[in-house]
Amino acid sequence: MAYVDKALRFNPASPVFQENLHDVYHHMRNHQPVTRIGKTWVLTRYQDVYQAMKERAFVSSGIPEDVHAVLEKECFNLPHRLRDLLYGIVLFEEGSVHRAHRQALQALFTGESWRALTHLISHESHSVVAALPAARPFDGVRQVAAPLWGKLFTVWLNLPQAQQEVVEQEKGAIRLLLDPSAIDREGLQRLIKALSRLDDSFLQLAQAHREGYDSLFYRSLLKGYGGDGNALYERFSTDCITMLIGGSETSEALTGNLLYMLALHPELQEGVINNTLRMKEIVSETMRFESPLQMGRRKVAAPVHFLGRELKAGDNVLLCLGSANRDERVFEEASRFIPGRNNAQRQLGFGAGVHQCIGQLLAQFQAENLATALSERGITALEGEAKWSNRSLILRTLETLPLKID
Repeated sequence: MAYVDKALRFNPASPVFQENLHDVYHHMRNHQPVTRIGKTWVLTRYQDVYQAMKERAFVSSGIPEDVHAVLEKECFNLPHRLRDLLYGIVLFEEGSVHRAHRQALQALFTGESWRALTHLISHESHSVVAALPAARPFDGVRQVAAPLWGKLFTVWLNLPQAQQEVVEQEKGAIRLLLDPSAIDREGLQRLIKALSRLDDSFLQLAQAHREGYDSLFYRSLLKGYGGDGNALYERFSTDCITMLIGGSETSEALTGNLLYMLALHPELQEGVINNTLRMKEIVSETMRFESPLQMGRRKVAAPVHFLGRELKAGDNVLLCLGSANRDERVFEEASRFIPGRNNAQRQLGFGAGVHQCIGQLLAQFQAENLATALSERGITALEGEAKWSNRSLILRTLETLPLKID
């Protein structure tokens, strides 16, 4: 049997894997593109990942079922209201229910609602940059990427102080819904508590809106629900939590990764300043090169013949988005950071198919505006060593990013 370097084994929980992430992906794409680990099929090539996203026999609804099963196994009681909330998150819905719900949420990112939101993003981006120290190094994650989403979410929903505190305290716990493999008993307790507190808080906010309170988020969603205030009231808490799950850490990760790429390549910043390169192109290449969401998961709903294998109902399919985005068969010189490449739009950082990220415009526009606002202060450079985080098995995000502006 041929010797396989331990550093090249697929084990996302291992620090060795995190340190050798792209080497592991490269090895698997060329030697083990379809790997079975227990009941999970791991896909690393672009075409296989893309095909899996389009396969009707694969569903995303397995996550709430798995979470609920673990809750029952650990003898946790999930109140009926929270169970409905969990299953009603658009990320986990399928079929006609998913399509109708997604269409309602799309109102947040279209027409006048989107134009108003872009103004908020621009304003909050400049506010974050203005708060940076004038002559001292700063942390691009803690002081730039992380604050923007919190500030934007607050003004978007017009959150009162009490709700702001609940969101800040509980947003980290609900990330487990994107990474259920990391949930242990303590995590379950925190998840239930977080869902309960957030649900109560957002229900209070929904009631306040019924009584005359105002926010851009509520007004936009009301249009999406065709003016049906009762339907919105039932969905409001779920939709707020959906935005938190999909928008907080992934948006922060994209922005941090973008700032890191800019700091590593000062010539890109010069190109933006000289109008020979668009920040939007750098954002798109960052999505490909350092995908914030490295992995996605599907569950096999019915037996299917896929990639020459027989997959059984109940099997899991792990989609390695970060690997697909570095596939040399699709992206020329895939290991190089090249903004403006001809097929940049093919990157899968936001997924594909019916479950393509509904908030992708929001995430990209945040990152683009914040980086542009920062470029107005000068050229950003590294001031020390950046450190990748190992807090999540599926997110590619920086723990620290020491920067300075020259």
